[in-house]
Amino acid sequence: MSESDPGPCPACNVPLMGRYCYDCGQDTRIRPRPLRQMVLEILSETSVIDSKLARTAAALVVEPARLLGSYRSGASSRYVTPIKIFVVTTALFLLTLNFSGVMIYQYVREVLPGQGTIVATADPDGVTVHVTATVEEVRWMQRRVTPDIDPRITRAMTEAAARATTAMDRENLEYDIQADREQSVVSERLAAWLPNAVWLLMPAYAGWLALFFGRRRLFVEHLVFSMWAHSTAFILLIGLALVNKWGGGLPVWLVLPPYLAYVAIAAQRFYGLGWVDTIWRVGLHTGLYFLLVLAPAAIVVAITAMDFNAFLEFMQA
Repeated sequence: MSESDPGPCPACNVPLMGRYCYDCGQDTRIRPRPLRQMVLEILSETSVIDSKLARTAAALVVEPARLLGSYRSGASSRYVTPIKIFVVTTALFLLTLNFSGVMIYQYVREVLPGQGTIVATADPDGVTVHVTATVEEVRWMQRRVTPDIDPRITRAMTEAAARATTAMDRENLEYDIQADREQSVVSERLAAWLPNAVWLLMPAYAGWLALFFGRRRLFVEHLVFSMWAHSTAFILLIGLALVNKWGGGLPVWLVLPPYLAYVAIAAQRFYGLGWVDTIWRVGLHTGLYFLLVLAPAAIVVAITAMDFNAFLEFMQA
């Protein structure tokens, strides 16, 4: 095969007109090379990737709106794109949860040490169950407690249900046992469904942005800001998970002040509003997002874990 007639592309069989295929972009000079050349190429490519990641990380920390502004102005080649940042931070968050043993949500019922016999009693209101010598707690972004429901508590309620003198008391105790099982399912499903849920919730976040920060802008601009904001939240939650893994025991609400401050700075620069307008819009936007988007999503997860037959029997009793 001569230089004047390079022949067909080895990848797509299109006639070549030079080193690179004009149809698929294949470099026809790529062949098995000495190990030394391959190592040099790997080091070269890695340094380019690392420099872009380093610039992106620095921009995220030092100047919140720089990435957003560069992406909108078409000067984003020096940084990792917002969608890549979002995908990477989501994956890192899930990996951190697996590594740290931290649960997004967990309902825990434990027996207090040295408190004597555990006694379960159905309340006359037909809804509440009282269990002595125990404590219950809802935990967010804390280390996993195993078991989440102490088996002694379940055993005490089962024995109380067997001794119940009325159908209402029995159903009340049995449904409380079932509710404990459902809480465990909710904890696991929140972790399993999170990646899919975030992809569905992100456009809703962008929709609220369009309402509060300008419907004249392209929706994709709000979507880019939404990806960036979710990435910021994941980065803060990753830090919280690592701290709590080593016994920090910090509450999840501590993430909210830095998140709101960081988002407010970015929104003020990205949307070009005054500080007063930005602060109340960010505060109201975040509140409505939690109330009208995140809370209903959590309720849907809880409903999918519910045993409707047990619930109907409880209501009938």
